[in-house]
Amino acid sequence: MPSITRRTFLGTVAAGATVGVAGCSSSCPDGDPPEPSVVFGTGDAGSGFETLPDGSWPSPRFDAGNTGHSPSPRPPTDSPSLRWRATLSAPRVDGTRTDASSPTVADGTVYLTTGTGAFALALRDGAERWRHGVTPATTDGTAGYGDELVPPVVGDGLVYLATAEGVVALHPDDGTVAWRNTDAAATGVPTVIEDALVVPTAAGLAGFDATDGRRRWTADVDAILPAAVDGTVVAAGEETVALDAGTGERRWTSSTRAEFYPVVADDTVYLGSYGGLVGVGIDDGAERWTVDRGGGRTFSAPVVAPETVYAVERPGEAPDATFALDRTGDGPPEPRWCSYVGEGAVTAAAGGHALSLQSGSRERRPPVRLVAFTERFGEATWGYAADERPLPPAILDGGVVIVTTRGTVVAVGGE
Repeated sequence: MPSITRRTFLGTVAAGATVGVAGCSSSCPDGDPPEPSVVFGTGDAGSGFETLPDGSWPSPRFDAGNTGHSPSPRPPTDSPSLRWRATLSAPRVDGTRTDASSPTVADGTVYLTTGTGAFALALRDGAERWRHGVTPATTDGTAGYGDELVPPVVGDGLVYLATAEGVVALHPDDGTVAWRNTDAAATGVPTVIEDALVVPTAAGLAGFDATDGRRRWTADVDAILPAAVDGTVVAAGEETVALDAGTGERRWTSSTRAEFYPVVADDTVYLGSYGGLVGVGIDDGAERWTVDRGGGRTFSAPVVAPETVYAVERPGEAPDATFALDRTGDGPPEPRWCSYVGEGAVTAAAGGHALSLQSGSRERRPPVRLVAFTERFGEATWGYAADERPLPPAILDGGVVIVTTRGTVVAVGGE
């Protein structure tokens, strides 16, 4: 397990509403890759889970706020191993760099899309339950991969698909169509808020009735993955905009441009941007604080847990790094530790751990592609090694589901 000096605790220098990291001229005080205590992924997979993991991961960033944090589950931390592996038909969709989408999970079923359509797999053993032939929508990368396929989103007893022809809602038990709306092609990830479904489309950001697919409103707003909380939808493109979820009317506009997508937690909108990590108020869009490391560094969209904000810094002239920052009430988050990741992203957290995608060590074959870090000290507890690059995973209570860019699905569990 790496020492505390390797996952170095970081001092902070605060001035007004801006915080910087002292002593870090590059991504981290050192540039060594993390060394997980346990590395797995190359051996044979098991036949399935003996005890099915609890919990769900109904959207690609867990909730409508895109926090990437699940409050109840715990990732596998003791002797993690592959419980099952499945390989799906995954022909490349034109213009994308991935053959499959990231996974979502609900009620013992894993959902994802490939160029063949939408798939539902049994969480217990990966057996195919159904597939629905459709061309999934593609969107700008949410984790730095380039264009990617939009995954299914689960909510209100239905599975929602963003497709090249529009939006489709499926029954989760058999994949049959509950409703279909073909007013405009979908161009991003749907968000479920109360009885509404908010979808980026070719005509703009659109709000649909989640039960019957009737379009309620359309706003001339760009988005790839909107965030929603308490009747407000936040979309990030060239500017950051808040809309009324019921009517689509604009509530406020911020000039801060998010590099990926917005994250909403409590009363703050977190924006990873060129130049820093920015927090604006959900009520008025006013900037509250900025974490600025200087030098034109870009921060990814963060993962926000109750006590910690995780974000990847992409400085350009140095390797990417995962940062853990302390949440400090209404003030700017204060950096606690950082770790080299190469080219990657931190996308999920639960149970005092964060999962970070890695570019992989050139010295190790196959390279470590996914690393679990402890929240407090940033120690690398385990790593998943594979030739194929994984997409953002789904965390369950005692399990993790991983999909690779080429359409391999694996389930991980602990003992």
